[in-house]
Amino acid sequence: MTRTIPSETDRLIQSDLGIKNTQDSVFVSRLAALQTMNAKLMCMTDAGIAFDEMVRSAQRVVGCDSCALYIFEPEANILRLQASTGYSRSARLGDIPLSDDAGIQGQAFLEEYLVYIPDLLENPESMRVDPVLRSELVLPISCKQGPAGLCDFGSKEVNGFSEEEIRICGMLVDQMAFSLDNFRLLADLTASRDAVIRGMALLAESRDSYIGRHLDRICAFSYLLSERLMSGSSSKGTIDEEFVETLARSAALHDIGKVGIPDTILMKPGKLTPEEFEVMKSHASIGGDLLEELMKTHGSFPMLKMGAEVAYSHHEWWDGTGYPRKLKGSNIPLSARIVSICDVFDALTSQRVYKEAWNEDDAFRAIRERSGLQFDPQLVKLFVSLRTQLREIRNRYVD
Repeated sequence: MTRTIPSETDRLIQSDLGIKNTQDSVFVSRLAALQTMNAKLMCMTDAGIAFDEMVRSAQRVVGCDSCALYIFEPEANILRLQASTGYSRSARLGDIPLSDDAGIQGQAFLEEYLVYIPDLLENPESMRVDPVLRSELVLPISCKQGPAGLCDFGSKEVNGFSEEEIRICGMLVDQMAFSLDNFRLLADLTASRDAVIRGMALLAESRDSYIGRHLDRICAFSYLLSERLMSGSSSKGTIDEEFVETLARSAALHDIGKVGIPDTILMKPGKLTPEEFEVMKSHASIGGDLLEELMKTHGSFPMLKMGAEVAYSHHEWWDGTGYPRKLKGSNIPLSARIVSICDVFDALTSQRVYKEAWNEDDAFRAIRERSGLQFDPQLVKLFVSLRTQLREIRNRYVD
C-alpha cells in the first residue's frame, strides 16, 4: 500500500508542534490532506464532480491503493457506483443489488457497521472485486435522513489498514456524509426555487386562453435542439450540459413579461391594432427587467440569468429587425435564438382563438423561409432535421 510522505511544509509544522515520531508525522500529513479535501468539498455544488474528488482525496488521505464510492438508490434497492479510482483493468466494478448475497458491501450497508477483511484470500466467502487487492475496508455512510451509501477502500497488502488508518477512514466518511447532506439540501432548495419561478411563468401564461401545454413543449423543444447542437461536431466546446439543462428550465420564462400586459390586449380574440401591438411587444422588456430586478434583490443564478436573456431577446431577429433592442446575428444570445425558433414553431402548429393550427409541412416551410431573416441559419438547419422527435414531443404534450 502506498504510504504518505510528509512534505517540507509538514515537517516545519511538526517541528513547531514538537512532533518527532515518523508515525505521528504521517498522521499529521493525513489530517492536513483531509482538511484540504473538506475545503474543496465545501466549495462544490456539482455532486458528480464532488464524488470524483471524494475518491481521489480518500486515496491521498488514507494512502490506500483503491477507493470506490456507492450511493444508495431506494427505489431500485441498489448501491449505485458513483466514482472509483486505483482499480486494475481486471476489476469487476459495478452497482450492487442489496440482496441476501450482496457481499461485504451489502453487509456493511444493511447492518450499518464497518467491515474489514485483513486477508481476502483467507475469506473465500467475500467477493473480490479486484484480484490484485489483498485487504478491504468497507464503511457505511449515514446522513441525517438515514443510510446514504458506502465507501470501499482497498489495499494490495495483507493487513493493509492499521487502527490509525481505519480511524482516518472513519473521519473521511463522516466528512462525505456531511457533504452528501449539503448536496441533498442544495438540490431540495434548487427544486423549490425552480418550482416557484416556473409557477410565476405559469401565472403569466395562464392569462392567455390558449396556454395548454405550451410551456412544456417549449422547454422540451429547447432541450432537444440545444442537446443536439451540443453533440454536433461544429459546436464542440460552444455549449455544455449545464447550458442544455439550464435552458430546458429557463425557456419557460420567455413570456413572463405578459404579466404586465392589459387583459384587453392580451386576451383580444381578433387582430391587434398597431398601437396595441406596440404594447404587446413591451412584454419582452417587462419580462427581462423583472428577472434582472429579482437578481439584484435576491442574487443571480443560472436559471434566472438565462431566463432574463430569453425574455429580453426571444423576439430579436437574425437580420436585426426584431425587438426590443434590434440585436443582430450572433449578438442575440444563443439561448434566445434557440427559444425563438421553438416558440414560433409551437405557435404555428397550435390552435389559437384567432387561427387554426398549421400542419407540419407548412410550419417547417415557414421556418425554413425565415432562415437568415428571423432565425439563425445553423439552428434552422438542425431544427428541421429533428422533425420526428419534435412530433413525439407534441404528441406527449397535447393541449
